Amino acid sequence: MKTTTKLFSIFAVCSLALLTGCTNGGTKKETLKLIQLDPEADRVLVDTNTDIQITTDPANIQLSDSDFQTSGGTVKVKKNNAEFSASEVGSYTISAQKSGISSNTVTIEVVAQESDLTTAESDENDDTSTVSQNTDISSDPASSNSTDTASTSQSTSSQSSEATPDAIDVATVLSDPQDYVGKTITIIGALPQTAAYDANKNPYGVIFPTSNNGGNINDPSDRLRLDGANITIGGCVAELTGTLTQQNIGDDQYVFDVTSFEEVSDESAQ
Repeated sequence: MKTTTKLFSIFAVCSLALLTGCTNGGTKKETLKLIQLDPEADRVLVDTNTDIQITTDPANIQLSDSDFQTSGGTVKVKKNNAEFSASEVGSYTISAQKSGISSNTVTIEVVAQESDLTTAESDENDDTSTVSQNTDISSDPASSNSTDTASTSQSTSSQSSEATPDAIDVATVLSDPQDYVGKTITIIGALPQTAAYDANKNPYGVIFPTSNNGGNINDPSDRLRLDGANITIGGCVAELTGTLTQQNIGDDQYVFDVTSFEEVSDESAQ
């Protein structure tokens, strides 16, 4: 009887040890590597919700309301989306941070009227109309003499601005990025017409030095990764204003968080 009891005790201890080992071996802690925020719109009406898509790596790590920082308004997280709204007109910045990983900064303009939502689109249409008018005038010799003054005025309004004297070329930033980390600066470089893509095939913007347009879009030593404002121009020389941050995103260690951008015609820079 004692032998049977002893064998049963040994069997119970071994079973418990085996079960504990399997439980510990099956638990794997995943480390957050990336937070990417992509707003559905950069302009929205007051007291209206707009979605911000949340992408994380690994994908199964989710954020909460408390992980978000905003300059105003409210953010409510629902799985892989964050709903932003604000009751006052203005420009708002939204970002997220979790486990020491920071996201890109999103800027959303809150406007009072629906007509304000189409202001940017109307401006673009006006520019297109101006170019069309100039083309028609140039192709009509009979009317060219009588419309030289109007044509010159229209052409001047559609030209690019000159570069800011203290704009820093992307090549200078890439040569010593640590010297610019955390600083708000204006850089000048060449924006490609196509975006770069990360390992998950998500697009992101880059800018080349003015002297090296057409470098390897996937090589961080050839270009600077961009984040922040949604840049709507490309295939041109441009000035970007923002802050350089140090982040480990894919092969990139430095990211320029853009707050404003402008196409320029003068390529001179520091």
